Amino acid sequence: MSRDFASFMASISADSAELKIKELMEILDKVSQIIMNSADQLLTRMMQLENSVNAATGRVVQLESRPVVAAPAAPGAAFGAPGAAAPAAPPPPKPAPKPMSPMSARSAIQSELKQLFARRKQI
Repeated sequence: MSRDFASFMASISADSAELKIKELMEILDKVSQIIMNSADQLLTRMMQLENSVNAATGRVVQLESRPVVAAPAAPGAAFGAPGAAAPAAPPPPKPAPKPMSPMSARSAIQSELKQLFARRKQI
């Protein structure tokens, strides 16, 4: 997209001011559509993740409410025998990575636009 913008800026340098304004309006319209679509997709994904977390929380609550059934003792093992090691619990799961915040997406788009306008000034 940045190459398209740079080539467009080079091509309109000889055009009339009215044509330049129309072309810039089209570019701004496309950029705003991209931003709105990105925001909508981000919101949809956030709702999906929230639903998944709620479902997982419901399953955890359901599992916690079940009675604990003790495993049968191994043959030949005495109850309370000294030196008998309890089975090790599995390590806790790693925390999930934090989702990209809306401000990060906004700053990424803003920095790309700054780069495009900086290239325009160089031309």
